[in-house]
Amino acid sequence: MFKRVTLFRFFNFPVKADASWIFLSILIFWTLVNNFFPARYPGHNLETYQVMGAVTLAGVIISIIAHEVAHAIIAEYYHMPIESITLFIFGGVAEMKGEPSHPKGEFLMAVAGPAMSALLGIFFWASENVYMMKYGAADAGSQVLEYLGDLNMLIAAFNMVPAFPLDGGRALRAAIWHYKNNLVLATRIASGLGANFAYLLIGYAVYKICWHNNMVQGMWYGLFGYFVYGAGLYAVRQTESRSLLSSEKVTRFMHDHIVSVSPDLTITDLVDGYFYKHYQKLFPVVDRDRLVGIITLQAVLLIDRHKWGFLHVASVMQPLTETNTIDPDTSAAGALELMQKQGRDSLLVTRDGKFMGVIALRDLFAYLSITMKVDRDRPVMTSRGADGR
Repeated sequence: MFKRVTLFRFFNFPVKADASWIFLSILIFWTLVNNFFPARYPGHNLETYQVMGAVTLAGVIISIIAHEVAHAIIAEYYHMPIESITLFIFGGVAEMKGEPSHPKGEFLMAVAGPAMSALLGIFFWASENVYMMKYGAADAGSQVLEYLGDLNMLIAAFNMVPAFPLDGGRALRAAIWHYKNNLVLATRIASGLGANFAYLLIGYAVYKICWHNNMVQGMWYGLFGYFVYGAGLYAVRQTESRSLLSSEKVTRFMHDHIVSVSPDLTITDLVDGYFYKHYQKLFPVVDRDRLVGIITLQAVLLIDRHKWGFLHVASVMQPLTETNTIDPDTSAAGALELMQKQGRDSLLVTRDGKFMGVIALRDLFAYLSITMKVDRDRPVMTSRGADGR
């Protein structure tokens, strides 16, 4: 939802923090210092509670990152590349590139996170016992360790609820996928159970607000229920889309009647002779039959109009990269994923430096919309075998 900042890299994938995590961190710290710790462990002064809150927050962050890293390590082992780990308002998520490769890999990846949380819980509980044996009594240090042990056990148990997209729901999807040999059908079933769990969370949120007058808890349960429902629905749509598009090549959706421009054109000539005339929002830049860049209307509008007469396309065009070009033999599913990831509505199709055409996001969406309206079961029927490809 918000801008992400890379904190560090681990096993060659970035660990990022969504801006919403800042809000969650402040809320956790404030709640621990002002409500939870004073109620559960009375007798300390405010400064002690603040130190306990800061140390506990650090432990929570480490615990969540460890949970997601466990997912990522297993995913990488089973050749399911991880894009990044992101901390956000509901905890953390390991973002995978594309769909899981096979049921066994997804199942082990799903249970790895809760297993790590359970191990951390045992570690913190054992550390609490060692601490108390050494110092002879419970104090702020042992209380923080006890809380972190309880929290990690709670994370492990809650994540194993069989409701997609929770880890238990992913494990359930893997089991159904293995049994039915169909990833789309498995995703629909697991997400349906996740939707039922979301309804329970939202219902409980209403109960907390209306009967207990607890607005804060009710709001969080409601928001999390909404997140579970939305994430499950999105997963179904993504899986259905990949299933339908994985067997289609980019060439099926490519438009090859696209006007190109020379890098020697001035911006004034580009606007008057091309944008006004051909109604394209982007133009491939071709020099001696070779594609050398791309110029968009958005980029032109950022240029001072007084400079249009002497600036040339070559000086303001975007260079060709793997984020704005694609090979014609790539699957349409790969094109859709790239456009969604990069926030683009089109890609240039090129091979060996030659411009071949443009593939547009709207055409892929139109194909998916029409296909799903005509035959909703087609993604299930066309889903590939147990390898999901």
